[in-house]
Amino acid sequence: MRKDVFAEMLDFIVHQHFQIGERFWLLSQMVKRPERFPVCFYSAHPADVLRFHLLVRQERLWRKALKEIIAALLEHYGYHRLDNRINVSGKTMKCDHYVLSPNGSFAVLIEQRVKDDHDSSKARRQWRENFAPKVCALYQKHDKNLIAVTYFIDPTFRKNFDIYSQEAERLKSKLNLLTIHIWYGQELFENLPFANPKDWDAIIEWLHEWRKRLPKLPEVNWETEEAITELQDIARRNPSLWEKLAMQEQLWAEGYLDVLFPTRKGLFAILNTLSGQSGRRHQKASNALRKRLGEIPKLANEC
Repeated sequence: MRKDVFAEMLDFIVHQHFQIGERFWLLSQMVKRPERFPVCFYSAHPADVLRFHLLVRQERLWRKALKEIIAALLEHYGYHRLDNRINVSGKTMKCDHYVLSPNGSFAVLIEQRVKDDHDSSKARRQWRENFAPKVCALYQKHDKNLIAVTYFIDPTFRKNFDIYSQEAERLKSKLNLLTIHIWYGQELFENLPFANPKDWDAIIEWLHEWRKRLPKLPEVNWETEEAITELQDIARRNPSLWEKLAMQEQLWAEGYLDVLFPTRKGLFAILNTLSGQSGRRHQKASNALRKRLGEIPKLANEC
């Protein structure tokens, strides 16, 4: 894989997808899961709670980006992607990486995580409820021609290696010496057939270069010209989102909308956009938001 391809993949998943969709995503979370935003039960200001949710989303996209990088490298080595949705005891489960070797002689299952930092009970549960059932299902198809790997891309954490090793031995005994590995960081590139060990050093170098231009978390003040323009577009396309937001009493009372719209200028711009549309849903949203803005002085903080 070339460095420019590597950077483009990270940019698309982390930069573009995160930045372009973050306002719509955060609004949707506030409407669908308002119980996750109670200031009373956070030791943080509403602005920091909003940033926390954005950071969690960015980390999820980061994990997705790293999986795409490994998937692209497997293809570069000649592995062929197989359908990663497999049937496990009548239930569909999704594998992180399920590939056929370049020579077609064996299949590989790789379940990928970033850090081996779970507590011991969660580590065992993750193995027994996620990894082991997939291994058993694919063993029925490939028999001993299956390599199963639990892979942590960050090699600095090895918290549960002993637990995973014990679970692996137990599973090997059950399935008659199936090949199971717990690999960290460079070990995937050193031990996986057809892989290139030098690629690990390249990945580390490229990641350091890429992180130098990693953007900061987006601002949670949404009264910039760019933010208001995007939010007005959301109002045209998804007016029901604003109607539902207007009805979330607790979010308004606890100050989340004060953080996002400190002068109310952005909210009135959105209200004008909704009012200017002829659709029934737009008018319902307009009425709900107008009523809410009229009631703002009456709201009392409950915490």
